[in-house]
Amino acid sequence: MLMPFSVHAQGTFTAASCNQSDVNAVINGPTHKAVNGDTIQIPAGSCTWTNGITVTGVGIDITGTGTPNTGGRTVGAGASNTTLINSASAPFFIFTGLTATSSTAKVELLNMQPVSGAAANSILAAVTFSGTCTTSSPFCPTLRVDNINFSTGPNWKGILSGGYVVINNIFGVVDHTTTSEASTGAAPSPLVQVNYASWRGVGDFGDNSFASADTFGTAQTIFIENNQLDGVRGAENDVPPAGTNAGGARYACRFNTWTNMTGTGICSAHGTAWGGRFRGQRQVEAYYNTVGIGSAGCDSINGLNSGTGYYLSNSVSAPGGGCNEFVSLDIARFIQTGAPWGSCNGTSLFDQIPWSTTSQCVDQPGRGVGSLLQAATPVLQLTGLAGWPNPALDPVYEAGEKMTAGGIGTPVLVKADGSSTRVLANRDYYSEVSQSANTSPSSPFDGTTGTGYGTLSNRPTSCTPGVGYWATDQGTWNSSGVGGQGELFICTSTNTWTLHYTPYTYPHPLSTGGTLAGGGPNPPTSLAATVQ
Repeated sequence: MLMPFSVHAQGTFTAASCNQSDVNAVINGPTHKAVNGDTIQIPAGSCTWTNGITVTGVGIDITGTGTPNTGGRTVGAGASNTTLINSASAPFFIFTGLTATSSTAKVELLNMQPVSGAAANSILAAVTFSGTCTTSSPFCPTLRVDNINFSTGPNWKGILSGGYVVINNIFGVVDHTTTSEASTGAAPSPLVQVNYASWRGVGDFGDNSFASADTFGTAQTIFIENNQLDGVRGAENDVPPAGTNAGGARYACRFNTWTNMTGTGICSAHGTAWGGRFRGQRQVEAYYNTVGIGSAGCDSINGLNSGTGYYLSNSVSAPGGGCNEFVSLDIARFIQTGAPWGSCNGTSLFDQIPWSTTSQCVDQPGRGVGSLLQAATPVLQLTGLAGWPNPALDPVYEAGEKMTAGGIGTPVLVKADGSSTRVLANRDYYSEVSQSANTSPSSPFDGTTGTGYGTLSNRPTSCTPGVGYWATDQGTWNSSGVGGQGELFICTSTNTWTLHYTPYTYPHPLSTGGTLAGGGPNPPTSLAATVQ
């Protein structure tokens, strides 16, 4: 008889079948109690689950069988022989209690589908992850979700109340998934609901994400890459895992392929005040995505309602009607005016004073780190009173984006609901002057306003402070052998260019079997079970 481990060692444990009870038996016992670093193998087959599985405090790899897609040369899920059908009205897997010392939590190589006839909004997500971050490196736990095909059975549309993957306070990557939803009916689900409610372990509702510096070009975000999406948005930020709060989203969307994009934005999300207390988007990176649009055209390829973002070298085909803009900027509080933030009209204590038609609204696009707010009814940490957090200027940059078919109205549009007198071109945002790359240092971008792109040798020799240039022949961060490189240079003083942004390593290290610097220790290996 095989008894429980007296000293646990990471290993590979295969469930007796794909049934929930058999999988749970090798995660939560009695067959085996999972520890950090375990691999849980789910055999081939098709199984309907009436309950989900909660994984508490350990990072394990839950994987089906089949052939995965890997690397930057492939998009979408590989071929899995393991199909899980959700009749549980709950996620298949709920990871909770993860910390920065946990091993990477993984869910891989599965077909996931709802039971036929599942009720609307009856399932929060296919998988959820909740972590606890700290103030020291590596700050947060990590995850990888990959090679999940959500499109092998009944359509998920309208069934998910959150999204396919819902996260809070965890870094990592969601890659090589396939999703497809019908283009009519209920609003499409996001692939990932992103939240950093307690950024670096401080506060709640995303407050500290807005009181902390940008982390562009680092591993400190969630990456969404190499996914195939049909009628599905890449990201959203207003639904957290159960028992946690939303807020403070930071995410990077790159090298994904959309067909039949629906809604407003491939990797858009909501701003502060959209759903009550939580803070909105804090930081967005979107580059080298390929987007197809249906016959009706579209409004915006991306949208930003708070914080800042970089939108670079995305390629869009909209032969049926084009799109109005690559990026839409809008202050959420001209749309949603509920407590505690209220309308951006001079009556809220959280907005800039003295008040005028050009005064800033809290968390508006193009603004970054400010003073820390705290508590359910927000107050400034320094004073204990409601007040303006005085966020720093942190401009949005858009460059190198192209319409390969169909037209575009304008690269970046600020909505005329009160936002356009507050979010200003060549201060709060810088947009491309042309879809064409520079052919010389003076054309089409001459360094006066906006942004340009092309080879470094064609970057203008003179520049106005604040303008940007996306040098597409610079950088070595993309080691995939396909797609582009690029580094963003900003004019920091008259005629002085400074390297400002280099994208993070691609493919993501977790998608190629690597780890993130500063990760927690692995548990001991090669320890034996006690057999009696």
